[in-house]
Amino acid sequence: MNLNQTVDLLVQRALFAEADGVRKEFRVSERKFWWLKVRALAKARNWSELEKFGRSKKSPIGYRPFVQACVDNNNKGEAVKYVEKLPREQQVDCYMEIDMPEKAAETARLSRGSDELFERILSQIGQQNTSLREKINAIRNS
Repeated sequence: MNLNQTVDLLVQRALFAEADGVRKEFRVSERKFWWLKVRALAKARNWSELEKFGRSKKSPIGYRPFVQACVDNNNKGEAVKYVEKLPREQQVDCYMEIDMPEKAAETARLSRGSDELFERILSQIGQQNTSLREKINAIRNS
């Protein structure tokens, strides 16, 4: 078992002190440890601990990995908590990823370079979904 697998296993089993001890003993960088812990908590579906970890201090890896870990583990509702911590341009992409195009459009409307963001939203929706395209364009023009 390599170091990454060891940290992953300890975090999944909620042995956080032991995982932190491994981090210190083997001089795992803070960024790498955060990546490992975020993925392991999401894999274990330990959403409360993931949220607590995300609030423990400013994330050295940002919050996009939190969103991705939630999406990868089929919890789009949990992902929303972290989307709101991202810069608006990233929020738009993440809202599209978690199937919230109207929220993506509302966020795009508040952003600089919103025309480009709206074009990205509309291109991801496709031509067939006319009712959703109309809603997005209504938000764009409001």
